[in-house]
Amino acid sequence: MRYLFALVFFFTVSSQFVEAGCGGCGSSRAHKEEKKGLVESIPRNNYIEGNVLISCGMCNFMNGDNDCALAIKVGRDVLSLKDVGIDDHGDSHAKDGYCNVIKKVYVEGRVRGKTFKANKMEFPSI
Repeated sequence: MRYLFALVFFFTVSSQFVEAGCGGCGSSRAHKEEKKGLVESIPRNNYIEGNVLISCGMCNFMNGDNDCALAIKVGRDVLSLKDVGIDDHGDSHAKDGYCNVIKKVYVEGRVRGKTFKANKMEFPSI
């Protein structure tokens, strides 16, 4: 009887460790699918929903422009951002600015040629 109690106690305690998480996710373990990973290719409908890399096209993505401007990278494609200035979200030449770092950003919008027109962008905090 004592062994049975010890066995039940051991499995009860050990199952708590298996179910425990890091605590950073809150009470729900479900995450939005669109927040994971990076978009690796432009879909056939040219509408992108997901995480992409964002930085200065000239300084970090070497897109051939002669001016600092925001660009996103989707797989191997570098797309210029339409209607979003590089200094709209802080000094682009600061230590953590877009000419010096590459960041991940969630976007929703349409690709037209080599430009991207965003309907929604969730910029990381600078």
